[in-house]
Amino acid sequence: MNYLWHLLLLSTMSATTTHALSTSIVVVGLNAALQKRFILPPNTNLEPGNVHRAHNSETGVGGKGQDVGVAMSCLMSKEKQPRDDKVLLAQFLGMGPEGDAVSGALRLRRGLSDKLTIRNAAPLRTCTTIVGKDCATELVETSGEVTEEELEQLGQKVESLVNDGGKASGVCIMGSMPPGCGDNTYAQLSEKMVGKDTLVLIDSVIGLDALLKTLKTCFDSDDREGGAVLKLNAAELCKLAVADKSEAEKVTIEELTAATSGFLTKYECASSALDYLCVTDGKFPGYLVEVPKESTTENKINFIQLPAIDISKQVKGGMLYPIGAGDTVAAGTLAAWQYLHHEPKAGEDNFFGVVPKQVGNILSSVKSKWLSDASSDEKSIKMATSFAFGLSCGSASCLQQENSVFDVDDAVRYFSEMDSPVIQ
Repeated sequence: MNYLWHLLLLSTMSATTTHALSTSIVVVGLNAALQKRFILPPNTNLEPGNVHRAHNSETGVGGKGQDVGVAMSCLMSKEKQPRDDKVLLAQFLGMGPEGDAVSGALRLRRGLSDKLTIRNAAPLRTCTTIVGKDCATELVETSGEVTEEELEQLGQKVESLVNDGGKASGVCIMGSMPPGCGDNTYAQLSEKMVGKDTLVLIDSVIGLDALLKTLKTCFDSDDREGGAVLKLNAAELCKLAVADKSEAEKVTIEELTAATSGFLTKYECASSALDYLCVTDGKFPGYLVEVPKESTTENKINFIQLPAIDISKQVKGGMLYPIGAGDTVAAGTLAAWQYLHHEPKAGEDNFFGVVPKQVGNILSSVKSKWLSDASSDEKSIKMATSFAFGLSCGSASCLQQENSVFDVDDAVRYFSEMDSPVIQ
């Protein structure tokens, strides 16, 4: 009965609550998936060539953009607040039972709007996670092709929302694109919905050059309030800069400096389009890298090191579930950034975004403490606070079996217990 009342409440919210695009976060997750979890019996690991029978199996939502939507729904569920249109997923969900299952899970279970969903003709891909005793193995199907007409439909939907409600408050660019999408697809969509005051988080290197050129144009204003960050792990950054780095080894400041310089040389528009790089490094500390606005040979690259989070004592049954954790980092970072960017003044109770009031208060408190402890400027400390909260959300999601689902209380605890960042 409680579940039925939950569905009724969500449908009522959908019918009565509308947010302008200027107060919404658009998550561009074009490569959606149906996620299946094949859970092996206790104390069993996957052995190639052997027959395995499932101890349990589950079906849910997959795809990097969809993971971000799920993670943001966890934040919104912490408080009884209307969700409709706070988070919009720009996505292609293939026709058929797989697409129906993901669409239903996002709308009915997570309360996410489908205003930017295109039900395209190609079947939706399925991703299968085989969960063993010590590790999880991911099997990813190829995606069906998106037609030119379906791409145009998505663009028209975006244009319609922009015409009615202005440019987006936040935009999150996630992951790969299905066949049929050109390398400039992210750039074209961003050109439609990113304004000078939009906050943009990029977690993809697909079509990055074209996207950065577009963002440079979008932010070409003396009174701009928005900005963009690129989230990636240390090994990805080194690879983009044509440098080697093992994911198992902790990145050094020297490696980060060389990789950042190489990245800025390779992507000429990066210094104008990006404000920061949010660099994750597995179990090691993360880094917020301030993107220099001039030549890196003449300007020192500034780093803010964020403490690593030890979740080993919280592991249930000795198993961590890291799949989707990086997407949860992106979700938590952008949600916190949106809050701190539009931080309510004293006496203002309502906030239009994703973060609930009680979490927002903690974000404000930690930001103020770190600002008083640090020699950095407020803009950088706001971003460091946002990234730290994102890392806390990602760590909390490793405790849950379902992709990108996390207990907000776990994330808040990790975040509140963090030491102040180290400016280098």
